[in-house]
Amino acid sequence: MGENEWDRYVRELVEREKKAKNLCHQLAKKYFPEDEFEIKRVNAYFDDQGRVRCLVDFKNKYFDPFDCGDYCWASAYSDEEYEECVETCEENLEAALTNSVEFLTDGTVLEATIAGGCDPVWCYEDEEYEEFERRRKEFFDKFDKIGCKISEGWIHPHELIGGTEWEEPPATCFYHMEAKREGMCRVDKVLDAMREVW
Repeated sequence: MGENEWDRYVRELVEREKKAKNLCHQLAKKYFPEDEFEIKRVNAYFDDQGRVRCLVDFKNKYFDPFDCGDYCWASAYSDEEYEECVETCEENLEAALTNSVEFLTDGTVLEATIAGGCDPVWCYEDEEYEEFERRRKEFFDKFDKIGCKISEGWIHPHELIGGTEWEEPPATCFYHMEAKREGMCRVDKVLDAMREVW
């Protein structure tokens, strides 16, 4: 490949990447309106089939699972410990509540991890197990109907601020999802289904 050909190839590649990133930014604005979401980062890249993939990290502005100040007040022994606890907790909570979704330009979710409340997937002490299973199934069925595979995990408040481990309801749950097949499990449908836990 001659120098002129190489220069042209590099220019075309840079232009293609720029167009892909612009497209992903437009899609991020469409799916994550600024009155509800804070977009942390938008990346674009090409898969081995040459398709544009968008990766968006975002935070729901209104999902706030617990107050670090209240939680730290109960576990701090001095003002200095309290301030340090709140600072650590808020930093960790900010990181924990930053969601990530990777999708094709048609909106198909390839992979997502989204934080939300735990009511559908956490069995409380005074709850009948059958009731918990019913609630969990109803929640998972919503995602099944829109073509998503879903699983969950959670993090407890003490894991965000340190301290002694004890059994307590989770601070937040993480829902992991991906499309069962292309064209299903679309970003807008996933966000609508997640509103139950925000």
